[in-house]
Amino acid sequence: MAATMMTGAPREQRMPRVIGTYDTGREGTTFVVTGGIHGNEPAGLIAGRNVLRKLAHAGVPLRGSFLVLAGNLGALEQKVRYRDQDLNRLWTPRSVADLRSREPMLDTLEQAEQRELLAEIEKAIERSDGRFALLDLHSSSGDGAPFVCMGDTLSNRKIAFALPLPVILGLEETIDGALLDWLYETGRVALAIEGGRHDDEETAKNLEASVWLSLVAAECLTADEVPAYAEHERQLTSAARGIARVLEIRHREVLEPTDLFRMEPGFTGFDRVERGQLLATKNGAEVRATEHGRMLLPLYQGQGSDGFFIARRVRRFWLRLSAVLRRMRMSRLLPLLPGISCHPSIPDAFVGRYGRLFENLSVNFFHLLGFRRRRRDGEVEVFTRRREG
Repeated sequence: MAATMMTGAPREQRMPRVIGTYDTGREGTTFVVTGGIHGNEPAGLIAGRNVLRKLAHAGVPLRGSFLVLAGNLGALEQKVRYRDQDLNRLWTPRSVADLRSREPMLDTLEQAEQRELLAEIEKAIERSDGRFALLDLHSSSGDGAPFVCMGDTLSNRKIAFALPLPVILGLEETIDGALLDWLYETGRVALAIEGGRHDDEETAKNLEASVWLSLVAAECLTADEVPAYAEHERQLTSAARGIARVLEIRHREVLEPTDLFRMEPGFTGFDRVERGQLLATKNGAEVRATEHGRMLLPLYQGQGSDGFFIARRVRRFWLRLSAVLRRMRMSRLLPLLPGISCHPSIPDAFVGRYGRLFENLSVNFFHLLGFRRRRRDGEVEVFTRRREG
């Protein structure tokens, strides 16, 4: 058994990028945890360290390997979300390609962080036997229950639905350049966990419990091999009690760097909101709810490109139906529908023209087949989906 742990550097030195690894030499999934990709979110690294310590102390017979990586080291030192740029918005295919072709001396502060983090993740992928999963751990500025967000693939569902937490569909699809974005381009299994408020002691506990249960779902461990498995399961069940099992994003309040945004006080994650309800002010104008739903990630901090999200419940029937349709490869029939055609240059992408029929299809059938990424291109809309791992 080989277990390597790094619990931090001396005070005068920067935190290491590689927080620690645990590898018993058994075959299995290479499981990577990233924390602190936003510098004001240290709870993920606390959770990762706790898991490493307990694995090593108990000599747990892990199948595969476990690796914990720190995200934005400079921002973590300064306890800010980011310094120059949001590190979790730099992972578009073009941005990563530019990074690879650029001299490191020309990097911005966050691009330098990205270069190091990218190298460590790619080394982990290369060391894997093809089985790979990444869990990106986050916290938020507002109160609220923990939840899972993921690109809607069947391989991601296997892990996400094994956790007793709300699963949010479509959140990653509304944001360009998230770390998960880049992983999905290569068909990797990748999920994010929002653990709770930044400074809440329960947040690190929620994130740690999520890691343990995810290791079981990824078949790196059995439940019997997890120290205090039942306690971790109770931690998450209690934190998410009374919340719908699956929700999808219906609205994102986009913020530009120059926007003056102020959230109305008192909102917490999963609060019910009614259509027309006052939620915030932006540049002096009222921002009201566009529809009924649940509040997610209300922004109560200075930095951020998202004011809030509104989500609504998805019933289990539609999830089961979507799994059947995808296994039957029903997306092949989409070009037979009115106003729908294959994209001329993007594989597994479709183009639709505006209209009532197209709008209904886009919200329903496209989502069932996993096409949740929706972008306008001139007079048409382009639908794409995440690659299956």
